Amino acid sequence: MPNSGAHRAMVALAEAIIPGTSTIPGADDTTVREVTDLISRVSPKLATAWTAAHRTLDAAARLRTGRAFHALSAARQQSLLVQWERDPLLKIPLTVLAAVYKVVHFDAPHVQRAMGARPRPPLPVVEPRWMEQVQDAASWTGGDVECDVVVMGTGAGGAVVGHALAERGHAVVFLEEGQLHQRHSFDGSMVRAYERFYRPVFAVGNATFPVLIGRMVGGSTAVNGGTAFRTPSWVLERWCEEMGTDAFEPSRMVPYFERVENHLGVGPSARKHIGPLGEAMQRGCDALGWTHGALIRNAPGCEASNFCHLGCRSEARKSTNISYVPPALERGAMLFTGLKAERVTVENGRATGLEGRAANGNRVRVRARAVILAGGSVPTPLFLQAQGLANSSGQLGRNLTLHPSCGVMALFEQEMHGYDHIPQGYGSEHFLREGLLLLAAQASHNAMPSMVPAVGRRLMEPLAQIRHLAGVGPLIADASRSGRVWGEVRGLPVIRYSLTAADVALLKRGIELSMEMLIAGGARRLYPGVVGLEGLDARDGGDRFRKMDVSASDLVLVSYHPLGTCEMGTDPRTSVVGLDHQCHDVPGLFVVDGSTVRGPIGVNPQLTIMALATRAADQISPYLA
Repeated sequence: MPNSGAHRAMVALAEAIIPGTSTIPGADDTTVREVTDLISRVSPKLATAWTAAHRTLDAAARLRTGRAFHALSAARQQSLLVQWERDPLLKIPLTVLAAVYKVVHFDAPHVQRAMGARPRPPLPVVEPRWMEQVQDAASWTGGDVECDVVVMGTGAGGAVVGHALAERGHAVVFLEEGQLHQRHSFDGSMVRAYERFYRPVFAVGNATFPVLIGRMVGGSTAVNGGTAFRTPSWVLERWCEEMGTDAFEPSRMVPYFERVENHLGVGPSARKHIGPLGEAMQRGCDALGWTHGALIRNAPGCEASNFCHLGCRSEARKSTNISYVPPALERGAMLFTGLKAERVTVENGRATGLEGRAANGNRVRVRARAVILAGGSVPTPLFLQAQGLANSSGQLGRNLTLHPSCGVMALFEQEMHGYDHIPQGYGSEHFLREGLLLLAAQASHNAMPSMVPAVGRRLMEPLAQIRHLAGVGPLIADASRSGRVWGEVRGLPVIRYSLTAADVALLKRGIELSMEMLIAGGARRLYPGVVGLEGLDARDGGDRFRKMDVSASDLVLVSYHPLGTCEMGTDPRTSVVGLDHQCHDVPGLFVVDGSTVRGPIGVNPQLTIMALATRAADQISPYLA
């Protein structure tokens, strides 16, 4: 491998994508080796595609210059990168390669130190009493388990409904494919976080982008920003109209929101921990006459001790692995970790339990009076599709929305130290009715480079001034519910999703508005999340960007909020579950997660899913009487 042509091509591309500065080390042979090892660990079947992407770009270099990429001068390599970023075909492999190289290279401790990151001291390992109720599925020898309720998943849906049923005295067993990670596991490494805490999911269509979904006890609640919006009233009213019910009228949902908020200690972020970006956003919004404010979060006592998406080291954010699962276990519930559910047992047409298998092949069978699926908007439909269950409507896996989001990084004269403050602490809901939410977007030293869309020298320009860098992430409500979870290919989920022209226009407007706000707040240079676009001067950058044509594939996108795929409804011909979350086709089988939510809702959906899960417990408990 080290002397192969393929390896030389990889090293040359990595060095060109991340050339470094006088103080920040550039990518090198070690970066390439670490990326190759990572891909082999995450999914060996991706190694072929990874090599093919490099070969595609190397072949493009030969076609244009007559020479291999590694044989070109550094200046010629940088010129090619600029051309490829603007090429409709070549920008796709380049963007993918750059994204992975950035994650791995800037995660290296020596690179972080060079960028000014402080080391995180190790935290002590704590074994609370409720850990006695946690079982490693790989070593389980206790035979079949009997309970009232078995819950697949421990995120915003599963943990909340399971906890509520345990509070009512029902015997609850949780099955979690991931592991239980406590605060000492959250060491700030992006590579280790993606390996341990996330599942690899990508949306593929007229743009390809990651859909970040947690795979651990706590699910995505353990690796998100903790933002806790209530469902907008007009969304609740839309649900009632679409489903022909008054069950979700705002006044009827208020008690459920209040129960969750009180349990989580929801409140606004402390201003000193939001940092200078909050002040800049306030200045900008005030100058433009927009509403704004500190975001409501489920993180009482947060002191911005870590990048939220890599895990909370202080346990200030009350994710479900802290707030709902432990008290359920203290009431006698059981939790199996490392157990991938494989089959719903069905007897006489009724769900009677779940069977799962650990990575070592050990099997666990749980018999229950009610089965609750709460894996999330991608895993739950995949699980049902594999068994041919709950799809007489033909809607299973359909109606997916993603809340696609992009970003704008900005360079300020003053030091922002975004990495020392809450990532998502401030925002503007001024355009929420239009389907636009503008949120602060700050990140750690190792995550910040991924938020800058450029490669090569144009990547290093802002990173060399990282202390002055901060950003805003516009999030949109999708124009249609046309996404679909198709199935799995080589063990990886396949999501078909294309942005509509309206989506692209709204995202572009979100970037424009974010730039306008940042400029009014004092930014002097802007880096919109558009592939191939150089930094823009604040004096004329906004006007230049407004005149540009932007396509879906030009945007650097990410999604944190998949919704739909097992939609709720009153008509079994057009929905998967009823208003009680029970599958129309299988009595005793319930779905309680984001897949039942009729998206888009236009805001972070965590509180919505939790409130619906709290309501679901009221619906399911009588079934167990």
